[in-house]
Amino acid sequence: MFVFQNRTSTLFIAASLYFSVIGAIATVARADIRDFTLHNETSVNIQELHISNSGADKWGANLLDKDVLLPDEAADIVFEDDSASCLYDIRAMTNDGEIDKRQVNLCETVDFSIAE
Repeated sequence: MFVFQNRTSTLFIAASLYFSVIGAIATVARADIRDFTLHNETSVNIQELHISNSGADKWGANLLDKDVLLPDEAADIVFEDDSASCLYDIRAMTNDGEIDKRQVNLCETVDFSIAE
């Protein structure tokens, strides 16, 4: 009887550890709800992408870093912002100028297209 209880306890502990680790990995891997895929539906390259809270005075850093998004290409945008805001302004800098989109709800957006 003691051996059975010991094995049962060992199985219970092992299962608990397994599910704790899986839960921790899932939490780390879970993306920010505001992450999205950007689609370039213009005929020009998108050189830079800036996002700011709606109505803010300044634009955020270039999220494309040194990359360029060619026409008909898409890029995954990983969102890093400590605020709980959902409404953002998006600015795409192209070869021909800038395209601004205002009050985009990134909490409800999975795919976002920039078009001319």
